[in-house]
Parts: sequence; C-alpha cells; structure tokens
Amino acid sequence: MNKTALIFAFLAVAGVSYAADNVNVTPKPSYSVTSDFSYTSEYVFRGLKNSNAAFQGSVEVGQDDFRVGLWTSQPIDSKGGNYNNEIDFYAGYKLKLSRDLTADFVGTYYYYPESTGGVTHHSYELGVGGTYDLGGASPALAGVSTSLYYYYDFRLRQQTLQASAGYSLALKDFGTSLDFSVFLGTAKGNNLAPDTNYKVGESYNYYGIGLNIPYKLAENAQVHAGVSYALNDKFGYNYSPKSTIAFSAGVTIGF
Repeated sequence: MNKTALIFAFLAVAGVSYAADNVNVTPKPSYSVTSDFSYTSEYVFRGLKNSNAAFQGSVEVGQDDFRVGLWTSQPIDSKGGNYNNEIDFYAGYKLKLSRDLTADFVGTYYYYPESTGGVTHHSYELGVGGTYDLGGASPALAGVSTSLYYYYDFRLRQQTLQASAGYSLALKDFGTSLDFSVFLGTAKGNNLAPDTNYKVGESYNYYGIGLNIPYKLAENAQVHAGVSYALNDKFGYNYSPKSTIAFSAGVTIGF
C-alpha cells in the first residue's frame, strides 16, 4: 500500500503543479491535463477479471490531436488470486476523417512491477481504430456512437478485435446523464506466458454492458459512478471467472 500511496501522490502533485504553473496565463494553452482517481470493486480488462477491488488513477496530457498518459491499477488485496499492480504508459493520435468519423492510433506499454512466478512482467501493443457518431447522420440517433478497434500485443503475440457502441441520455434537470455502453470482442494469443519456458496459446470471446453516471461539480471537475457486466468464454491458462459484475466511483479533474 506504500507504493500505491506514492503513485497516487505523484499523480496528484503532477496535476496540482500543472495548475499552479498555469494560473492567469493568457492566451489559454492548446494543451490540457486530465487526472482521474477511482475505485472499482473488480478490475476487468477486455472481459477478463485481472484483480479484486482496486484503486485506479491516471494522468493524461493532450495537445490538439495528440495525447500521452499514465494509468495504474493498485489492488487493495490479493486474496483469491495472484493479482499484481499494473502501470500502463500510452500515447495516441486522433485523425478527423470527416465530421462524424475519427480514426485513432494508440501504443501502450504494460508494466507489472511486482509480478512473480512466471507471470508476465511487461508487454507492449499497438492499436488502430475508429469512432463514428451516428447523430450526425440522423437527429433520431443523437448521442449514439460506434467504434471498432484492432490491437496487437508483440510479446504475447495476441490479436484483439473489439467493437462497441455507446448512448448518452442527457438528464438536464438533474445536471447529469446516463451513459450506456455495450461491447464485444475476440482475442487470440500464441505466447501468453512470455516470461516462462512454456508456449501457451489460447483464444476467447468476450462481451459486456455498462452504465456510467457523471455529475459536474465545477467547470473542470466531475464525479462519476457506474456498473458493468462482462462475460467471457475463456478456458485454460490464467483462468478467469466466466462473468463479472463491477461497481466503480471516482472523480475526474481537468486543467
């Protein structure tokens, strides 16, 4: 937990330092910093449970269509599984192809500093995808968007294809919205245990739905709470529960 506290302290200091350095700056810079601090009852990634309850935090710096960031998940306890903390570093670029269609390119380095016993210590992947806003095609579909992404992990030799759709229902009288999401994906890897002498291959499918409710506290701050359900048909190495329900809550601050 001492390492967890240090990581979250770093994220907080980074955000506060940025804000202090940019007080009364004119004109407004073209870049931004966003920090998020959340709690989740289960850490689920692409349909698979990675840990029990965890604190998760992130800080992202963006300028125009570029972004770089750090995201971390710190399990509160490791009972019931070999759960390790995770730190991800990522960078991405979005390209506007039309009024409603946006392409996205992203690279991520996954780091598990306390992994032992042959559990993957690190990996890295590249992803490409796109998002289409259906509201631009028809007013009746306002608030609906779809996306499709392809990822390739070079250490795990894993390919992942994921499609998702989202719908945001504005509740103006309450100052919030109901953000619904649904996703489905398929993954196939040929080297899922790269830090061992064993070559493990496996493929699985996963599906899920989610609901998130954000509430704006100030111009650059909001709290959020949500629930999600994920289902997978994975069987074999690093067995994961077939289905998982996770609850989350947190605060997002932008500068």
